[in-house]
This record gives sequence, C-alpha cells and structure tokens, in this order.
Amino acid sequence: MERFDFSYPPYDNLSPHERNTLQSAVNIAFFDDNEIIIQPRQPIEHLYVVIKGLIKEVGSDGEVVALYHERDTFEARALVEGSSQHQFIVEEQALVYTIPKDTVTEIMKSNAQFGAYFYASVAEKFASVSGNKKEHEFASLFTAKVRNAYREDTTWIEGSISLLEAAGIMKERRTKSALVRHEGRVGLLTESAFRDVIIAEAPSSDPVHRWTQFNLIAVDIDDFVFDALLRMMQFKIQRVIVEEHGRPIGAMEQIDILAYLSNHSNLVAQRLERAETLDDLAIIADQMNESIQVLSDNGVRAPQLAQLMQVLNGSLFEKAWRLIAPPELYEQSCLIVMGSEGRGEQILKTDQDNALIFREGVPPETASRAAGEFSATLARLGYPPCRGNIMVSNPEWCKSLPEFKKMVRGWCLSPSPTSMMNLAIFIDAQSVAGDGTLLNEVKAHLEQYLDNDAGMLMMFARAVEQFDSHSQGFFSQLLHRESSQKMDIKKMGIFPVVHGMRALALEARVEETNTFDRIRKLTELHRIEEQLGRDVAEALSYLMDLRLKAGLEAIALNRNDTEEPNQIDLKSLSTLERDLLKDALQVIKRFKGVIRFHFHLNS
Repeated sequence: MERFDFSYPPYDNLSPHERNTLQSAVNIAFFDDNEIIIQPRQPIEHLYVVIKGLIKEVGSDGEVVALYHERDTFEARALVEGSSQHQFIVEEQALVYTIPKDTVTEIMKSNAQFGAYFYASVAEKFASVSGNKKEHEFASLFTAKVRNAYREDTTWIEGSISLLEAAGIMKERRTKSALVRHEGRVGLLTESAFRDVIIAEAPSSDPVHRWTQFNLIAVDIDDFVFDALLRMMQFKIQRVIVEEHGRPIGAMEQIDILAYLSNHSNLVAQRLERAETLDDLAIIADQMNESIQVLSDNGVRAPQLAQLMQVLNGSLFEKAWRLIAPPELYEQSCLIVMGSEGRGEQILKTDQDNALIFREGVPPETASRAAGEFSATLARLGYPPCRGNIMVSNPEWCKSLPEFKKMVRGWCLSPSPTSMMNLAIFIDAQSVAGDGTLLNEVKAHLEQYLDNDAGMLMMFARAVEQFDSHSQGFFSQLLHRESSQKMDIKKMGIFPVVHGMRALALEARVEETNTFDRIRKLTELHRIEEQLGRDVAEALSYLMDLRLKAGLEAIALNRNDTEEPNQIDLKSLSTLERDLLKDALQVIKRFKGVIRFHFHLNS
C-alpha cells in the first residue's frame, strides 16, 4: 500500500512510533463523482485525508462552505462529536486515506499538539500558527516585555538639590538622564536640560526641579518592548518612563532596546526626522517596503507591522505637508488620514485616503493649491491615488471648518448608501499634521447628529453585505471552471469584520478607531461575546497576514497589482494556509450573522 505522507501538518509532528501506528491502520478508498462520503448526522468512524480529487463541504443552508484538495483533512471535529452537521460530496473523483477513529484517538492521547491542531478553538489555532515563525532577534521585539528589556539602574535624585550637584551625580553614574522626585511628583532631567541652563545663564545653585520635565511619556512594565518603541517614534523622544501599578520605577532608553530593535525601522524614523526636502522623503519612502519585508520575514505579524507603519507614515505625511503648505496654512489647518491608514491597519502603500480641514479666513485657493501638490507628492512617494477620489485634491474633501461640519451633518440627515460610506470612512479619521483640534471639533459636531436612529444604523451596517455577490458562497464559485482561483481577501474577509465592528462601535459610541481596539472595547462592554471577539480578532490577523504576503510577493516580482491589490492566489497557499483560510471565513460568516441579527438587516 502507498505510504502515508507525513511531510505536512499536523502529521509532521508525529513521533516515529505514532507514524508507525497510523501507517499500519490507514487504508485508501476511492469515491466517484457526486458520491456522498458523509451525510449530516451520520456516525463518523474515520478521519479522511485527500490524496487526489476534490471534495466539497455543504452546509445545512446549501452553501458550499469549504473545498478539500490534496493533503486536506476532514472531518476531525465530527470524529469526536460523533457526527457532522454538514454533507461531504465528491466534486471530482477522489482517492482518500481513511484513518480509523480508534487510531486517531490513540495518537491524540500521546500527542497533545496533534489533537490541538484539530480541536483547539479558532483563536487558539491561529495564535499557535503565528508562533511557528522562525525565531530571530526581530521577533523578540514583539514578544519581549518591558520588564525584560529595561535596565534597573535608573539614577534618582531629589528635586531640591542644585544643578551642580545633579551634574556631579550624573557624571559619576555615567548617565545621560535621571529621575527627579519633587513634591509627590516624578520628573525627568536629561543632559539636554543643561544646554538650556547655559543659554539661560542660570546659576548652578538653581534647584533641579526648575529644569525638570514632569509631563512624561510612560509605558507599563508589562507592555511589550514594541509599545515602548512606538511611543519613542511617535513623540520623537529618546526614552520613556517605566511604570508598575501606575507608579514610575525607572526609565527605558533607546539603547536599552537595541537588542530588540530592527535597524531598518529605526533608521527610517531617524531619516524622516532629518529629512529637509521632498527628494529626501522619496528616498525614505522607497526604504519602507524593505523594512516591511525584513520584519515580515522574521516573524512579525501584519497587525504589529501596521501599527509601526502608521507611525512612520504619519511622520512622513506630516513632514511632506510641512514642506508643501505655507506656514500660515499649516498652522490653520488639519491634515487627516482615514480608512485603513486612520485605523492603523495599512502596511503596504495601497491608496490615499485623506482630507484637509482649514479655518475660516484661509483662502480656499491657497488650501486647494497645496492640497493638489500634496496628493501629487504622495503619488510620487508610492501612495496611489484613491479610486474613489477620497483625498485632499478633491474639493469635497478639502473644506473649511464650517463646510466640513455641514458635510458630516448632511450624511446623518440624509443617510444614503454613499453618505453612509463617507461616514464610515470619516469616523476612522486621525490627525497627522497641523491643528488637531479642528478634527476634534468636527467629530464633536458629528456626535450631535448620531442619535442611534435605528434606520440610520441599519443602513450604515448594511455595507457588511456589500460584497455578497453569490448566494451560495465564495467556494461554490470556485467549482465553475471559468472562475478565477483568486480571492479578494479584503472584500471577502477583511471588510466585513472592519465594517461590522465599526457599526457596533458607532452604536456604542466607542472612540477607538483601530479594529482590534474596537473588538477589545466592545467585548469589555459586552456588545459582543468574548469567544467570538477572540475568534474574529485572530481571523482578521490571519487575513491581514495573507494579504501582506501576497503584496510582498507582488513587489518582489515587480508586478503591478494596483488593479488587484487584494487578490490572493488560492493555488499558492499551502494545505495549512487553506485550512486556516476556511476557518477564518467560517468565523466571518458567523460574525456577519451576528451583525445581521443585531441590526435587523434581514427585515
């Protein structure tokens, strides 16, 4: 008999003895076209592994929920539960291995990881797979906690001592900073403060607290090192305060996290800080994809990369706008990013989603001219124009404060599909340059018209069904020979999660814009069930990983995917990746059902 192939998950995890056990018990069965292998509620006595052919899994509603190709395994859960709720039908003549239930149970008892592959929760399965990336110093940046990275040798001084005494202590300790205790507060004294002392010609007898910064940026000792890095980059600082239970206990400097730090992302941030021309920015923008590739190759997942790129892109946009906009416009306007960029979920340069709000008194032609140059500059830096023209060069998204308020008010008072989509894009907005209070003012104005009108919320939420183009589901489309073997990962998976959570967040007045933050907050508010929240978050992470992988492959092949930026070639996926994709789409189907019920979309 043909020898079982142990080269793929979860069978590659079996010991020699377990492999012998399986090999001695396995058989091969042939099934003809349209033959039913498993009926709903039929007792299950075997685990099936496809050798050749194609099997389709059909749900109780007639939808094809999965396809099984070479190396795919089914129906593991039903083996334990006793029966399946679904039907398994041969689409193309199939040869399959049949592994007896007793053999599978015996191996599961000796190999917990083998059993977990089939029976772990969806969230646990995705999380487990994400941990199988090759280990590298880059990966530790996203797993190490601050407590493991910062040095517990912070210098502490009292705010009442003189500058001369403080300088002596810092020289003796060979440190560039010290934490200062003064009147129940904790502050930070750095060597740069002594430059200010010299410029001000202050006496060396001045008490230290007068030159201490008490408005500090902090991280918790149990935060990830990555969080500390983000804060340093976001606030353009060299160190952060480390807190435990809300109490400052020390400081962490950039040098403390060098072992965890990617030189690529750090250098990009430093070069952005020093950039003086648009030509400088063009060079830096080209380096960003290289940084993403390096980090991705070394185990960093898409959601963490998206957070990093949100900081870097925000710095790049701010610098570009500062170089382009006249000073009087820069100070009297607010440049905002929206959509995936505003949510902190964009990694590769896909499109521009931005807008400009400017104060009354700013000549509209001045704003329009600068906005047009900004859009052209972003295109030069590799950010394609938005297909929907949602960018500052479009007068609809470059308005004075009163006009912007009028526009968002109109979306609520006349809730058409177009206005609801504009609202969805805008509520993800974040300020990246200029006067951020302008955006805050528009959002506060918008709040007055969001009265939880059931009709408006229903129309807003209905967009989750925007791409449900086939009544029998995505997998059934693949059975047609003329159909593409590609999936639009954004339409089929990412968008329904993003917009569904956005609708729930809008209803619950959740201020967070990042989808993962929204999931966390909505779970805390009991707006979604905790297990569903975990499953959806992990499914979204996995889909973002697939999307990033496809995008990086397109870049490596110098392929222009601007027409199909979200297309996943299913033929290129491994058996494990297809299995996880099936699980992810099932989670999203379940989540969409929750959204339909919650917002009465079927009425």
